[in-house]
Amino acid sequence: MVKLVCNEYGFECDYVVEGDEDTVVDSFTAHMNEAHGIEYSREAIVQFVQRKRRP
Repeated sequence: MVKLVCNEYGFECDYVVEGDEDTVVDSFTAHMNEAHGIEYSREAIVQFVQRKRRP
């Protein structure tokens, strides 16, 4: 299970998405574009997920 929290990336935003990696990446990518006007690539969001998994 993966969890990304928008305010951990410098935004004053309560958005949280949790689930399998594909769902989280797709949802977080869409949120960043729609809510913040930032178009991160899918690969960039995958890197966010991978960094959170590192000890």
